[in-house]
Amino acid sequence: MTQAEAAKRLDRYGPNEITEKKTSTWRKFLSYFWGPIPWMIEEAMVLSGVLRHWADFFIILLLLVANGMVGFWEERQAGNAIDALKARVKRDGKWVTWYLISIP
Repeated sequence: MTQAEAAKRLDRYGPNEITEKKTSTWRKFLSYFWGPIPWMIEEAMVLSGVLRHWADFFIILLLLVANGMVGFWEERQAGNAIDALKARVKRDGKWVTWYLISIP
């Protein structure tokens, strides 16, 4: 397909692209410990430590970290699936990257 035909289709159908914002890996992971539910769980963990219920403290800590790791892993897998939807297309003899679907 020529660039002119691609431009004509772009005007007619709109862009077929996904805007990407890159966030650091650590920031994504730490985001699973930020919010009302994680705060309540963290408070329970702190209270267990203050009351010296160490078994409860470590169990809550383990579950909190495991939950964060599972959520992070699932989001990473979803991001990899989106990356798999990229396609290389030829425009005027040059290869460029396009997405196969359009996500608003």
